[in-house]
Amino acid sequence: MEVAEGPGSDGLVRPAVEAAVVVARLGAAADPAVPVPRGLRPFLRFTRLPDRAIGAARRVLDDDAEFRRLVRDATSEELVGRASWLFLDRPEGWEAELSQLTEVSRAEQEADTERRAESSALKRLAAVDDARRRAEELVVRLRLEVADAKGQLAVERRARHLVETEAGRLRRGMEEARAEIDALRAVVADLEVALDAQQRDLEPSIASEAVSSEPDAATMVTSGAPVLRHDVVAAAHAVAVAAADTLAAALADLGATLRPTPPVADDALDGPALHESPSGRRAPASRRQPLSLPPAVLDDSVAAAEHLLRVQDVLVLVDGYNVTKLARPEFGLSEQRRWLLDAALESATRIGARFELVFDGVDDRESAPADLARRSRVQMRFSPAGVEADDVVLARAEELASVPVVVASDDRRVRDGARALGVNVVGARQLLGAMKRPIDH
Repeated sequence: MEVAEGPGSDGLVRPAVEAAVVVARLGAAADPAVPVPRGLRPFLRFTRLPDRAIGAARRVLDDDAEFRRLVRDATSEELVGRASWLFLDRPEGWEAELSQLTEVSRAEQEADTERRAESSALKRLAAVDDARRRAEELVVRLRLEVADAKGQLAVERRARHLVETEAGRLRRGMEEARAEIDALRAVVADLEVALDAQQRDLEPSIASEAVSSEPDAATMVTSGAPVLRHDVVAAAHAVAVAAADTLAAALADLGATLRPTPPVADDALDGPALHESPSGRRAPASRRQPLSLPPAVLDDSVAAAEHLLRVQDVLVLVDGYNVTKLARPEFGLSEQRRWLLDAALESATRIGARFELVFDGVDDRESAPADLARRSRVQMRFSPAGVEADDVVLARAEELASVPVVVASDDRRVRDGARALGVNVVGARQLLGAMKRPIDH
């Protein structure tokens, strides 16, 4: 019976072949030397036989029975294993048993190969599943961002609709005010004519000094028409002029509200370096005056802040962390900046005011979109190293002498400094109320 040959059987008899090389090497070094089979001589220099040499060495043992018995006597089954021992000892039926062991070994190798292939496939499948999961998470995140963008767009559209509705109401008010002004002007013209006539009538009486200061009823009527008293005509004239002036001023305010605000050039917002000391800044030519508030409106009320934020071309300088740490103390600094930025963007769209949000620390670009300055009326500023945001706010308030400025802060130093510069000051709660972000605590 022939013994199966090939990678499986060669692997099983490797211990026997390696033992044969060791025996041949020892025999060659003995004194006297033991003859070494010619086929094994090329392998004596190897510490470990390469796989390609196993078959050749095995054939040497097959052909040289005497040397094979010498190798068998130099080892044991415990040292070389059952398959190699069968190959060296060759008892009855050894070929069948060795073939059976070879088949079992080959089956185990195939099973191991399949296991490795299956493991590799499972790893690839896990990698594919992980990639699919990440893609699904990305899709969900993108959908949320799209939904958020749609929500913001809806808010902007509603705000624009409210602005357009308010603009229509104000236009109608302007037309009504114009009509009332025209009527008052006609009354004023009539009163002025009557006043001139009354003065001409009174001059002869004053010159003669013979007429009493209080004319009787007979002198109050000429040809059946009443003669107006001088003091009554003067008072009515003053009232009518004042009413006309009031309505004209209100009409001017309405017109200013409806006029689009021209964009401010970037260089108008950029002043001297903010890291200069206060003593190094050039003082304004003349002290500015704060904006006036409507009658009965208290300067510390939300109504006052709402009025100031609607003034044409107004710039609101916000002491950033002073406001956000009152409104959202539970947020981190980055979240506070983003929250205030969103509130300012919405307010700028709804009201029309411009905002500069000033924060302590170096510029943090992730806090604002890269094109924020180009597409909105909101700016973010960060104080240079070693400079507080308070100093930046006061420096900006001093630089912008040509535009109306409102400073928003609860900090005493900022508020006192801003008032000294002649600008309006509102507190953090006032600003948040005007921005429709009131707080309960």
